[in-house]
Parts: sequence; C-alpha cells; structure tokens
Amino acid sequence: SLSVIHVPVDVDVNTCSITVIRAEGGGLGFLFLSDYCVQAWKWKTDCDGVASWVLERTVALDKLLSMNSEEGSQSPRILGFAEDNNVVLLWTFIGVFKVQFESLQFKKLLESYRFYCWFHYYPFEGVYTADAGIM
Repeated sequence: SLSVIHVPVDVDVNTCSITVIRAEGGGLGFLFLSDYCVQAWKWKTDCDGVASWVLERTVALDKLLSMNSEEGSQSPRILGFAEDNNVVLLWTFIGVFKVQFESLQFKKLLESYRFYCWFHYYPFEGVYTADAGIM
C-alpha cells in the first residue's frame, strides 16, 4: 500500500537538499542538507507503537571537507546516494565529493569549474558480475 509520511517540522524542504536513504540498521531514512550541515533522520516506532522521525546523526561538512563556508557563493547539494555502500555524492563550490557516511571517509572526485554546475551530474551505482566463460 502507499502512504504519505511527512518530514519533521524542523526540515524546510524549500531551502535544502534532501534524499531518501536506507537508514543505518535498515528502515526508512533521509539525508537533509542545509547550508553545510547534513542530518541523517530515521523513521522509528517507539514502544507504544507511535512512529516518528528521529535525528540519528549530524555532520558539519565545512569541517569534514576543510572548506571555508564563507567563501562559497552557493550551498552544497546532494547529488545522490549509493545505498549498497552508504555513500553520499555531494556537490560543493570546491568540487564533487563522495562521502562514506558511516566512516566519514571522503574523496574528491571532480573540481568544480562553474558555480552552478551541480545539476549536470547524474550519479548511479551499478553492479557487474563477470561471466565465468563461454559455454
């Protein structure tokens, strides 16, 4: 069946970047990126059977990626999420990064040559199983 689950009241989806994820430990979650702060939220049910959003983790991107947030003319954007590896792909004014969300290890993938080029990236995750041979 299909149902609607509203985001937490504190989350302004009009001024942020947001993506649905599989939460740590399984279940429904989402990443909310506002300015240089990423929040990971999880949909949980308490002991009384009441379901609600719970803030699981907050990460300061400017500190993690050693950015001076005052230099950036545009806030970072979430480009995508690789569910199998728990990796978020981010556009920032200094480049495109992949961040492994559990370990917070990151790698710069591309330099940003334009200020507003975040919409030109189409991340995807694929799996290739090599053929054992021709029979």
